[in-house]
Amino acid sequence: MFQLDRAETLRRIIRASLDVGPALSAENSRTVAALASQVRMVGRNLGQLLHAIHSGHAAPIEAALPIWEALDERVKAVDAELTAMTIAHGLKLRKAAHLLDGEGA
Repeated sequence: MFQLDRAETLRRIIRASLDVGPALSAENSRTVAALASQVRMVGRNLGQLLHAIHSGHAAPIEAALPIWEALDERVKAVDAELTAMTIAHGLKLRKAAHLLDGEGA
């Protein structure tokens, strides 16, 4: 893809990573922590629902649906945030390694 051999591509990415810095900024870390907290809250509700079912107090599916929907929303939000962060960091690395738009040796 970069018209370089694998070793040279890896060397460039490793060298660039030293200059680019950490993958997560302080703001990214706060975002991930907030999203994880939301997922844990929904997870606790899900755990309570499952505990009720196991103890013989089966809840109707209609009662569980909002919990599943909230969990699905949070998982999608976490996925979107982490994907955006990964793409942004990858672009920074490729730019620093001079590996964008077919830039080669």
